[in-house]
Amino acid sequence: MTKDEFLKEMVDVLQTEDEINFDTVLETLSEWDSLSVMATMAFLDNSFGVKTTLSDYREMKTIGDIAKKAGLS
Repeated sequence: MTKDEFLKEMVDVLQTEDEINFDTVLETLSEWDSLSVMATMAFLDNSFGVKTTLSDYREMKTIGDIAKKAGLS
């Protein structure tokens, strides 16, 4: 998956109409809530085979942090 494809998938996962990029701070997105975290966990597991925990999301601050976790650094 390319970085552009990842961003498009994250727009769907977050169900946002906002434009996002790798510098987007998660807390600035009104859609970033516990359901979005769960959807992101499922996305990373299904698309990349990456298992994450809730504590991982306390450390992730940006979309780029999620991409790094997925191995797209």
